[in-house]
Amino acid sequence: MNSDVKPPQNKKKTNPTPPPSLLSLPQEIIVNCLARISKSYYPKLSLVCKTLCSLLLSMDLYVARFHLGTHENVLHVCLKLPISRVPSWFALWLKPDQTLTNDIGKKKKSSGNTLLVPIPSSYSPRVPMFTCVVGSELYAISKCNATPSSVMWVRSKSDYAWRKAPSMMVARANAFACVFDDKIYIMGGCSADESTNWAEVFDPKTQTWEPLTDPGAELRVSSITKVEVIQEKIYVKVIGVMEYVYDPKESKWDVPKKVFVIKSKCAIENVWYECGRQSCLWYDTNHDEWKVVKGLAALNGNRRCDFVEIANYGGKLLILWEKFAPPRRQNKNIWCAVVALERRSNGDEVWGKVEWASSVLTVPNSYVFLRCEVKPV
Repeated sequence: MNSDVKPPQNKKKTNPTPPPSLLSLPQEIIVNCLARISKSYYPKLSLVCKTLCSLLLSMDLYVARFHLGTHENVLHVCLKLPISRVPSWFALWLKPDQTLTNDIGKKKKSSGNTLLVPIPSSYSPRVPMFTCVVGSELYAISKCNATPSSVMWVRSKSDYAWRKAPSMMVARANAFACVFDDKIYIMGGCSADESTNWAEVFDPKTQTWEPLTDPGAELRVSSITKVEVIQEKIYVKVIGVMEYVYDPKESKWDVPKKVFVIKSKCAIENVWYECGRQSCLWYDTNHDEWKVVKGLAALNGNRRCDFVEIANYGGKLLILWEKFAPPRRQNKNIWCAVVALERRSNGDEVWGKVEWASSVLTVPNSYVFLRCEVKPV
């Protein structure tokens, strides 16, 4: 043997350098990356760590998405489930790179291309928000808070930077809001014992909040489902068919003698749409009458139920309804459909085409639907 040959030596093992983490980058770069990701992934990303959750809720990300043009129309649905003490928020999640189908009339189970996904409580403070334009400023109030908040945000139309506006008189979560006579009215979302400030109004001219008169314990303990301005009065609908009305001019609450059934309606390209139990309607301003949206016979036959909600989904009509889930009808399926609209016959007719329809969530029979909203986020 050649004694000059040295035996191989054991090289000391070294751990490879770990790849750089996203969180090791400057915050501006992280925000820019997040702004390019679909909002469908945000609820899950918020669970990764507190830093990501904080960035996902930041106004910096909102502004970045605005500048990049990556805003998306996202449907949010609020339900009161029997297993939860507080309302639960869900977001409509479209699975990436999948062909959506129309499951209307099919005997097989829904393809499940779309889902109403629970929004984690850690992500809920910013989704969704009540936004309104008063004068030259945009105001925003969080509707879905993990913990009640009295914060309101404001920015001018020419400036994308948000700043805090005067705080509400009481912290709220899942409150309802509306605008009347260039003032912002906020109701509910706080303890039913908060009789003094259960409802309040903000005047942008004076930048001050003022409490409304106490509506009474019966309304304060009820669950609001809708607030709408009708004939210069604010109508508040609660679970069931009960309604209350507030007269801003007289600062007075009352139970209306004539009950306005606050139906679900929305405006798409300056045309009002409304869905009843048997058909979808559109309002023809030229002839001052409601007309049936044609081409939706199969859809109307599938959703013969008392519950129906509609919304403007990026220029298309989004419809929610419920059906009993077989075999024992102990649960209900919430269905969702998106309908493309087309004006025909010189504008005298509106035709609808169902682009996709699917069962998106199964809930107990005792659930209560509170609201649905589509917001560009």
